[in-house]
Amino acid sequence: MSTKLIQPTPSGSGWRIWGHDHAVKGLQSAVRTGVRHAYILSGFHDVGKQALALEFARALVCMEPPAPGLSCGACAICRRVGRGTFPDVSLYDLSRQQEEASKSSTSRHQSLNIETVRQITSSVSLRPMEAKHRVVIVDDVETMQETAQEAFLKTLEEPPAYAVILLLTTDADLLLETIRSRAAVIQLQTVKPALIAEMLEAAGVERDEADTIASASVGRPGWAVQAANDPGLLKQRLDVQSQVMSWIQGDQYGRMVEATKLGDSFTRDRQAVFTRLSMAQTAWRSIALQAVGIGEAERRPALDTIAKSVSPVGALTALKSVAQCMNDLDSNVRPRLALQSMVLQWPVAES
Repeated sequence: MSTKLIQPTPSGSGWRIWGHDHAVKGLQSAVRTGVRHAYILSGFHDVGKQALALEFARALVCMEPPAPGLSCGACAICRRVGRGTFPDVSLYDLSRQQEEASKSSTSRHQSLNIETVRQITSSVSLRPMEAKHRVVIVDDVETMQETAQEAFLKTLEEPPAYAVILLLTTDADLLLETIRSRAAVIQLQTVKPALIAEMLEAAGVERDEADTIASASVGRPGWAVQAANDPGLLKQRLDVQSQVMSWIQGDQYGRMVEATKLGDSFTRDRQAVFTRLSMAQTAWRSIALQAVGIGEAERRPALDTIAKSVSPVGALTALKSVAQCMNDLDSNVRPRLALQSMVLQWPVAES
């Protein structure tokens, strides 16, 4: 495994972002023609929202841009943005909130609270010290309770002319309509494994390792970069991938038992459940393609075996059931019910 620190290199867009070309082009155009005061970047955990926000921030504050919409990536300001020490670019998230919480508190906050909203509002109001813009990035916005969102609304209604606010969320629909209407919403989709592998290879990862990480990433470049720098993270994900394959290959009873366990754990670890569902979705997609004879670049013996023993209709039904389950969970359907209903639609492979 690689031992050096892996960082993405610039893609064809000139930004260190791979697979989100539409979003990159839109934000680069905004740098050239005029930015809005607020943007919502929506997508799965580790899909690249924070990386995209930071690249946008660099393009806005870089003093030596090689071209409009780009950043040099090497000047003092660009390097400070990367280290989180440039005063005109601020990042707020659950981790920062926890770090700044009272040392006497032993509880872990699960949502951005009113106090953090006050800090964000104060940060937005500060005039830039060195750049033309003050960029405030707020991650984990979906965890804001309604009262906190309402408190934040005034900041979006009357922002200073120099402020650019970037709200990062797993689902824009979890935010109040009054907040969504005051920002440009940019939806980030998962990225093809082949492109993630290309990104890792360009950063210096060996091809076989890059392919393995990309396959396990379920389309999330941010996770892929973390895994390239932490072999333990990849091992954990491969273990989960193996568990997902066992789940798919199991009989109806075994599938129901696993669905029930995941449903009961949903409130404790929402992200882990969605990661498993994303892996199941990827697997069923591969099975469906192979069942109709199309196939794809990534082929595994277990998937081939299942594809030969289920009908194309059955595989497509399973694929749709995973998407429906994910939508149901986002819509606050009871987790156990959503997951059990999903596996009941999975075809059982003939032995």
